[in-house]
Amino acid sequence: MSDNKFRFTELILEKIDTKKQRTRYFDSLLSGLVLDVTIAGKKSFRVYKKIPGRTTPINVTLGYFPSIPLDDARRMARKVMADIAEGINPNDTKRQFRAASVTLKDAFNSYLESRELKAVTVRGYEQTMNCYLTDWHTKRLADISQMMILKRHRDISQRSLGQANLTMRMMRALFNFAKAEYKSSEGRSLFPENPVHVLSEKRAWNKVKRKTTRLRRSQLKPFLEALDNLREEAIKYRQSERVAFCDYIEFVTYTGLRKMELLQLPWSQVFLEDKLYLLKDTKNGEDVEFPMTPKLVEIFKRRKEYQVSPFVFGKETGKGWLTEPKKTLAKICEEADVQITLHDLRRTFASIAESNGISGYRLKRLLNHLTDQSDVTAGYTILTAEELRDPAEKVANKISEYAGLIEQEPKNQITEMKSLLASLTKEQKVELMSTLLS
Repeated sequence: MSDNKFRFTELILEKIDTKKQRTRYFDSLLSGLVLDVTIAGKKSFRVYKKIPGRTTPINVTLGYFPSIPLDDARRMARKVMADIAEGINPNDTKRQFRAASVTLKDAFNSYLESRELKAVTVRGYEQTMNCYLTDWHTKRLADISQMMILKRHRDISQRSLGQANLTMRMMRALFNFAKAEYKSSEGRSLFPENPVHVLSEKRAWNKVKRKTTRLRRSQLKPFLEALDNLREEAIKYRQSERVAFCDYIEFVTYTGLRKMELLQLPWSQVFLEDKLYLLKDTKNGEDVEFPMTPKLVEIFKRRKEYQVSPFVFGKETGKGWLTEPKKTLAKICEEADVQITLHDLRRTFASIAESNGISGYRLKRLLNHLTDQSDVTAGYTILTAEELRDPAEKVANKISEYAGLIEQEPKNQITEMKSLLASLTKEQKVELMSTLLS
């Protein structure tokens, strides 16, 4: 009889001392029953036995000694061994029980903990959970059926087609997470079916048209004049925060950048001497350098005069940066007699850039759009801030030109022809080439 294999008795098990490493003891009376003793002295009963057809034994934890008496441990072990003899893995049964009790809220919290998500993304998910799925928080994930998904999608669609799709995309992500998270010992998912797939099978996803609203050329002049008037009034009455909001909205107009990427821009990422600024940890996960056009230099210098925090568009309270420019934008729109959102300014910038020959990789980079990973050429196209300077200044000049802030440059025939060609679609260009060559 080895030192680690003997007939278990309560007295012997109580006298077992801890060692410098985890130690396993085997019961000679009931083969397969073991006692594991940790360095800290914790003693746990387990069954250590092979499932028929497998090469390696499995461990099934029964409980801790002396909380579980030896006789009870032997009785529990015999039941476990009976399952093992039938080819059943008791650990899978436990996993299935745990998986069956997982609620939607449990899966949601685990999902957030397992992902490195931006704060704005987490807030969006939480709003969706609290607005459209409150009554499902305590519902077991295993009980959410395809019919429930279809009905909830229809109900939310009566309020908002876009929010209905957004809610179900989040649900799809949670079920995919559960599919990968909860598995048997053989690697089989305990949530093999994703009920949200029924929306694709039934072709029930809402067709939501992309917004196309933007400032037309004729609206740029009244919009920027209204912005300038509001800023001058704010300067006159020392409304520093209103001045900052006006500067921010003008900055977005001349760059098309996303709201939060710009609002949280710190002065440590602004290099006035080099006429560059850096956006870190952007939506697509990249750090991007952008050039300063003359209009942006003017805004940065004014912001420097009003600096109240480590952020360019800063405020003295809260987190140190501006939060929501809606009120200021609404005031500008009211005076200019236009109706737009902040994101419409991004579309305005993109439209002006495209119509003036700024397309392809340069426009994507200026808008900080993520290039498709399947695009091999994009991997070799490295555009620095200096290479973006000319296109950025060209778009900024066009905005100022359309707004009547600078005189329109006279065009010669070659320039007009280039502008016309730039406005053609790919199909129109091919048709033109075929006509010229025939």
